Amino acid sequence: MKKAVLLLIILIAACDTDKKVPVLAEGQWHAQLEVMDNYKLPFTFELGREHGQVLIEVKNAEEQILVDEINLVRDSFHIQMPVFEGYLAGTFTDSSMTGEFIKESLDRYVPFYAQVGKKDRFTVSKETDQNITGVWETIFNPGTEEEDIAKGIFTQRGSILTGTYRTPTGDYRYLEGVMDGDSLKLSTFDGAHAFLFVAKVTDSVMEGAFYSGNHSKELFVAKPNPDFELPDANSL
Repeated sequence: MKKAVLLLIILIAACDTDKKVPVLAEGQWHAQLEVMDNYKLPFTFELGREHGQVLIEVKNAEEQILVDEINLVRDSFHIQMPVFEGYLAGTFTDSSMTGEFIKESLDRYVPFYAQVGKKDRFTVSKETDQNITGVWETIFNPGTEEEDIAKGIFTQRGSILTGTYRTPTGDYRYLEGVMDGDSLKLSTFDGAHAFLFVAKVTDSVMEGAFYSGNHSKELFVAKPNPDFELPDANSL
């Protein structure tokens, strides 16, 4: 009798242990970082397995980033992004992740959440009658000592929007998003850069804000100008 009771206790404990160790679901995941002004910076990734190892592919427009340095211990995760120091860490269930995007050298911690099954990067609540495909002459921090010029280059198909902002010294990476009515929404995440652009587009004028993580915000204005060219970096 005692042996039977002991065996039952062991079985119950084993079942309880199994319940406490979740298994991340394979498929499309939707993630978001909490930036400033209550905005969420979304990005998507595909989660799969190869030879038992969890792999993630982060997608930003044409860019695909394979992430294979993933450590799971019971219900905790540590996802090291390739090349850059930034990583994601926290806890998970079968269908969700909760934690932070961390850059230790800069003492930056951005709240992070992800769930499986949601495919759209941004939600579109209203059809758009605008198409902003083309070149936009852009000024960041207009009217301030930090004023900078940039060249917005966009491609729009329906409500889906991709592009970047080029500057004399670089660009703002692969941006992906939507036109939601008269609202522009673009984002990118690659482990070093966590960028969100939001703007209103009316009467051929774009006015909005650029967020980098949860530590930086810059206002910007833009207008369509197919002939706009950036100055040479050496001339600045």
